[in-house]
Amino acid sequence: MIHTLIIGAGAIGIAMGASLFSQGMEITFLARENTGKAIREGGIRRTGLFGEIAVPAEEIAVIEDLADLADHSIDYVLVCTKTLANADVAAKLADQREKRKADGRIVIMQNGWGNDVPFRAYFSEGEIYQARVITGFSRTAPNVSNITVHTAPILLGSLYGKNTDCAEPLAHAVAASGIPCETTAVLSEALWAKMLYNTTLNPLGAILRVPYGKLAESDDSRAIMDRLIDETFAVMRCHGYRTFWETPEAYKSEFYNKLIPDTAAHRSSTLQDMEKKQKTEIDTLNGCIVRLADQYDLEVPTHRMICELIGALEHNY
Repeated sequence: MIHTLIIGAGAIGIAMGASLFSQGMEITFLARENTGKAIREGGIRRTGLFGEIAVPAEEIAVIEDLADLADHSIDYVLVCTKTLANADVAAKLADQREKRKADGRIVIMQNGWGNDVPFRAYFSEGEIYQARVITGFSRTAPNVSNITVHTAPILLGSLYGKNTDCAEPLAHAVAASGIPCETTAVLSEALWAKMLYNTTLNPLGAILRVPYGKLAESDDSRAIMDRLIDETFAVMRCHGYRTFWETPEAYKSEFYNKLIPDTAAHRSSTLQDMEKKQKTEIDTLNGCIVRLADQYDLEVPTHRMICELIGALEHNY
């Protein structure tokens, strides 16, 4: 039986746990005390799009320390925490690397670009895989994840050109549970497509406190989003990154005609964090664009202002 460790029992982690269990995988969560208690008492549940899956408490293992795992027992580690935790997660996984099987893989399932960097300090390129996720998840209870919107399959792959065969069992299980999922040989392009989507919608929806669809209804917010897209493409060109659209105009056509309509009801993870008075992931989203722009003395005033507004809102919690 394939054994998957899920680090981070948030909306994505809970949904992945229920999905993989439904396809016969053994699931262990590394979770904080309150969330762990909810899972131990009530199991986990996935609701919303793609059907409901409920997993009884006795079928799910929850640990608070990686040392509690048996050695050489883990096939996949799914990193579903906020990006702020990556340095700590990477160090702890390195300290307990014997918990993974010899061919075990780490799969990072987060927003942003550069999330692999803390893991590369400890692990080889062949051990690290990542996921592009453009599916909306919302945690409606500590142990319940609701899938709210979906526009494209989850993509699993390697930023370093490694073979994706090792990720096929994971992709197949997620897809068989109802959530479209597949492997890809062009992960970098896919992650930059997600960066375009996230950095344009996620923090702006949080600042204005509206779902994505509302952002497209206003000429003013559309003008802001157009500038964000233009600036991101300029940064990508400077660094030699590519995505699935050659020009900002081509991307905007898909963005306004498909991506936003498909995910119109979604309330961004940044907005959900702010409502809980939690620190957001702005540093790995628009903050990443600003840092990449600074390397070429490129002006990205709209991204910079977005970062400053989110920072000001966080300061006033």
